[in-house]
Amino acid sequence: MTISKIQRTLFLLICISFLSACATTSQSPSSTANSVSFGEKPIDYKQIINTYLEKKRKGKTLDLSKTHFLNEPNKYVFQRLGQEKFGYRVCTLIPIKEVNKLQSHFFLINNGKVTKHLYDSGLISLSSKFCNSAVLALEEKVKAKTAPAAAVVTTPVDENGFKYISCQAKDNEMFFAFNPEKQQLLQQHDGKQVATFDIEKLSDTYIVATTKGSRISINRISGTMIYKTEGNESKANCELTSKQRF
Repeated sequence: MTISKIQRTLFLLICISFLSACATTSQSPSSTANSVSFGEKPIDYKQIINTYLEKKRKGKTLDLSKTHFLNEPNKYVFQRLGQEKFGYRVCTLIPIKEVNKLQSHFFLINNGKVTKHLYDSGLISLSSKFCNSAVLALEEKVKAKTAPAAAVVTTPVDENGFKYISCQAKDNEMFFAFNPEKQQLLQQHDGKQVATFDIEKLSDTYIVATTKGSRISINRISGTMIYKTEGNESKANCELTSKQRF
């Protein structure tokens, strides 16, 4: 065999080995997507969290016997600084021992284990992106008031299934009656119904509703609302309110 043939053969072998190496180390997008898993819904999430805190010795500073769970576990994608984790989110308020203060905590649980834990450190507050404790506490209070055992007149849900939303803008207040089952958002003013909105999107984070010439977008986490009508845009801060306060 001549030298030129030997060189060509060696060149081909090198190319083949290089291609083989590339084929074995690459990962297709479909295989990455298929690897995503939120895990099983943690039924015993309270015990999982308390056990985790005890092992992390957080129990020495926190009164775990008075842990206040603000929500049932719900699927959540944790994204921060390019990091992405999947699991079930649980938000809590836990008293700090010997201090008259509640500390907000965020937990991400996947297959019975806490995979991410964030909390107010004093210098850095827990972002409302992960847990808006004020909103969750308000929603929990609403649920408690609407329970059959709580026979009170301040319930924010009436017999027709409507909840009530009060939005405060710079110069005026906007009031809505909201029925998720009927997909309706009714705007009221001075005791009269002034607009009926059709709900286009309803999720854990947003309510988007439209009527002729107007569009409303309410962030259910932060409580902020963007109201667009006839080319003008205004903003307001919203909260669930009771049907009757006096």
